[in-house]
Formats: sequence, C-alpha cells, structure tokens
Amino acid sequence: MNTRSKLLSIALILMLAQTSYTQSAQDGSAEFECLKTWSTGSEYWKNKEYPNAIPYFWKAMDCDNALHPKDSLKFTSVYEKLADSYYQLKKFDSAIYVRKKGYAFLNVPEHVYAIGEIYHHGMLSFDSAAHYYRKYYEISGNLEELKRIAGMWMEAAKYKEAVIVYDEFLDKDTKDEATWVYVLDPLKRSYIKVVGKDKWLERCKRYTELFPNGPKDFYISDLLDVQLQQGDYDGAIKNALEILQKDPNSKSALVKLGEAYDAKIQHKEAIDAYERAYKLDDKDADLICKLARVYLDAGNRPKTWSLSLKAMEIKKFGQPYFLIGLAIIDGIKICSGNVLTIEAKEANMVALKYFDQASGFPDTEKNAKSYASVCRQNGVTKSDSFMGSLGKLQSASCYSWMLDRDYVNPYK
Repeated sequence: MNTRSKLLSIALILMLAQTSYTQSAQDGSAEFECLKTWSTGSEYWKNKEYPNAIPYFWKAMDCDNALHPKDSLKFTSVYEKLADSYYQLKKFDSAIYVRKKGYAFLNVPEHVYAIGEIYHHGMLSFDSAAHYYRKYYEISGNLEELKRIAGMWMEAAKYKEAVIVYDEFLDKDTKDEATWVYVLDPLKRSYIKVVGKDKWLERCKRYTELFPNGPKDFYISDLLDVQLQQGDYDGAIKNALEILQKDPNSKSALVKLGEAYDAKIQHKEAIDAYERAYKLDDKDADLICKLARVYLDAGNRPKTWSLSLKAMEIKKFGQPYFLIGLAIIDGIKICSGNVLTIEAKEANMVALKYFDQASGFPDTEKNAKSYASVCRQNGVTKSDSFMGSLGKLQSASCYSWMLDRDYVNPYK
C-alpha cells in the first residue's frame, strides 16, 4: 500500500471513531466541549481559514490529551491538520515542530515523511529533506522512497547525489526495468562520472540478465569496445549483429563488426562489414584505412593503394602513406620472393619514399622509420647506379599494379 492509500485508510478509521465519540459525548461535558473545539478548528481548516483554525487545534490537542490515555486519543489527525495550517501560511518551522511533536507522541511514520516534504517543497532545503526521506525509507523499507530521494536530487541538479542513491536502488531492486533503463541510459554520462565506466558496464550486464528482452542499444556499443579489448571477438560479433538486426545502418556496429572479423582473420566478412560502413560514410578517413588494411591482408594491393589515396584527400595523417608502403613490400615478396632483383630494389626505393612520408606523422612515426631502414638496406646500391642496371621497375609486369613507380636515386 502506498503512502497516500495509508493516509486515506487512517483518515477513514478516524472518521468512524469520531462518529462514535460524537454519540457518546454529553452536551456541556468536557468531552463535548473538546469535540466542539475540534470540530470548530476542522471547519475553519476545511474553509481554508488557517489563522482561525490554529488556536482551536492547539486547544483540541490539549483537551484530548487531558481526557484520554495515549492509546485512546480521539483527534490524532490534529497534528496533520495543524501542521498543514502552518504550512499553508508558509510558517514552515512551526509546521515542522508540530510534525515532530506528532511523531514523538504517536510514532506515526507519515509525520517523518511529511517533514521531508516541508523541507523539500516548502523550504527547498534538499539536504534536510533527504535526511527525513531517508529516515522514512529506513522505517518503511519501501524502495520507492529511494527513487523519491534520487528524483529530488535530480530536481536540485545535484546529479552526483542522485546517482549515488539510484545506484543504491539498483543494488536492491530487480523488477523496475524503467528505472534501470533511466539510470543507465539518460543518466549515463553522470553515472559514469560518479561510479566509473567499468561499474556502468557491470550494471548494463546485470540489466541484461534481469531483463533479457529489454532494449540494449544504449550500451551495447560500449560493450563491444570492451569485448574487442578483451579479445572476446565472438561475443562482439554476436552483439554487433544483434544491433544490426534492429538498425542495419548503424555505422558504429558495422565498424566494430569489421574489427572483430578482422581479428579472427575472416577477411571476407570484415571487408563486407567495413564496405557497408563506408557506404554510409565515405568521408571517414580512419574507416577507409581500416578497410584498406583488410584488403591488403586479403592480398588486394591495388584496392589498398586506391583507398589510401582516398584517405589522404580527407585527412592529413600517416596511416595512408604507411599502408601504401606495406602494399609495396607485400608486392615485392610476391614478385621476387627473397631475391633482391633490380626490380625489387627499385620497388624498395618507392616504398622508402612512402615510409619516409609516414614517419613525419605521430600515428605512424615509429613503425614507419623501422620499415624505412629496411627499405634502405634492400634498395638500390651505388654499383647498381653506376652499372646502369636501373629502370627495370617501370616495365616489370609483376609490378604493374603500382600506381606510382617513381623514386629518388640517391647516387645520381
């Protein structure tokens, strides 16, 4: 039963009790005078004449206590109505005093909750409100009170406090799917800021266990990143495909699907995923380089070269130059094996040109310099130049796929 229903039930019981009391009170008796005082105050209160109601309620409280033992009081709702009268007059301290008096005398938890309401809505004192809402939660054990506290902190724009209370709620509740989604999705940024991304992902996994048919789009992309980092490629593929069932045009899911397939050396599937993402956004240079690299791993060097040139047009970074250098090195292995023919030496010089360019960018500097050093060792020599052996690369059919076969001869 919620708080409102409890209060209505209490009010109904009191009304019945007071009806019986009216019949037993004798005209002119102390009992009758006390009842008349209470009724007068109630009538003023009903008509919203709060200044007039207040003295009658105080008198009714006194005479009720004088005439009846604590467990047989007739006008227990006097604390509620008296406090409300003060509240309506914006005399919040007096309203709180009456509610505290009522709780101390009657031990009715609703007075504690009402004090929280006064601090919250009347005085806008959120810290004090939280204290009494928390006390009411501890008495009632109702988890809804935690949501009330968290909601109040949201209202006060105190998101850290709200997240802490919501997190406490999630620890205890396993049925309120709407609140789980609210905390993990709209409050995602605040939640991660307070408790950390790892804890947020743990909550997301727990949410999926509790609500297997619930929406997952709000966190599954982050989960994919973690799965890829941890080497759980099958799990990443499964989750990416699940996203794509609902949203076939999810670029991020397609990219992560491509990364997972690439890690499993499933080139065909990786290329398919990256190509679909590329069709959605052909201006993403990083994506283009991912696609170019998979094409290289699949042995399609011309495609790697053309895509790298496309990436160069979009963004100034080292990866496209580095990929072209790798494509040339791969082609040398195919055409010449381990034999350093003149064509292979010249091709190494072309690769060196691209690795030197890549070494000027932070993203590829270290690796590019290492490859450049090898290309210099395997490139043309002074004797090759003096003997007039160079120039064979231009006509070598095995290297016809190279879009650029020019290089600088250091010995001219």
